[in-house]
Amino acid sequence: MTDPTAPSSPGTMRVFGLEDSEPGRVDRGTFRRPEELRFGRGEIPVEEFRRRVGQFLASVQDVIADLPAAVGGYQLDQVVVSAEVSAKGQVSLLGTGGELAGKSGLTFTFKRADPPAPAAD
Repeated sequence: MTDPTAPSSPGTMRVFGLEDSEPGRVDRGTFRRPEELRFGRGEIPVEEFRRRVGQFLASVQDVIADLPAAVGGYQLDQVVVSAEVSAKGQVSLLGTGGELAGKSGLTFTFKRADPPAPAAD
């Protein structure tokens, strides 16, 4: 773990998030009580973080691209997705558990685009 008071190196960014207890594990925090969660700090190259966020958003796009415009008589106008960022810069979907709400690293709001206006004759 890096010194939290040291400045970030050029081209890197400091991340504060959940510690990865097991490399490659995708259920960090999912089945843990809040008192079992551990947070840590780390650094990640900006380009690597940009790549990870891009991959995450591409996956989200695949999921929401085919959502219907209406569900049960209600219009679907926007989708809000919260992502957790681990201390090692991993980006993953944040579940709906109330204990982690507000501790998300990133929140993305996707608003349905207005249809183009008809062309005037």
